[in-house]
Amino acid sequence: MKKIAGRVAWMITPVLVAGLGQVAILRTGKLGPLAVPLDHGLHWRGKPVLGPRKTWRGVVVMTTVSALTARAQATAARHSRTLRAICPFDYQEVNPWLLGGALGLGYCIAELPNSFVKRRLGIPPAQASQRFHTLQYLIDQSDSVIGCLIALRFFYRQSWSEAGLAFATGLTFHVAVDGLMHALGLKRSNYKPSQVTPSALATAGTGRLSRP
Repeated sequence: MKKIAGRVAWMITPVLVAGLGQVAILRTGKLGPLAVPLDHGLHWRGKPVLGPRKTWRGVVVMTTVSALTARAQATAARHSRTLRAICPFDYQEVNPWLLGGALGLGYCIAELPNSFVKRRLGIPPAQASQRFHTLQYLIDQSDSVIGCLIALRFFYRQSWSEAGLAFATGLTFHVAVDGLMHALGLKRSNYKPSQVTPSALATAGTGRLSRP
């Protein structure tokens, strides 16, 4: 079990470091020119496609920092027998830059479907509807973790025990980082949702992308 825990810790470290880097970037306001919404402010059926919080800055920070961390791990493993014993990757076969970038990108992409659905329901970014609040929060926190595990599968076929522990650990850290961002005031709604009943998908509008 100790060896499994070590491999899991190794696997999730790039995304964990990237997540903390994201908090630092948001806190300091750095890389402002990259804070452009992924949907470029487009609306669909009268609501934002993804909303203002899904930005290119987030994608760049998550993929870059995750890749840098994975590369640092590879270097550390090359010089440490102890680290090589817990490292799940053969860096002669696995490119650490590609591995880290894929983990960060998987994290970002997996969040998009949830954001799209929440905008359709009129739920502001970083908030939840009154109905099924707990379930929705769980989905909010777990989607990116699942995305990372899917990306990881292309580089390492983890066992069920490793995947389960990685999911639980990643979810725990994601909840902790989310709490930190709320405590620092980095997660606040910054647009008013349309007045719709959040129990059904919105059907108003033309169904075409448009400017607000």
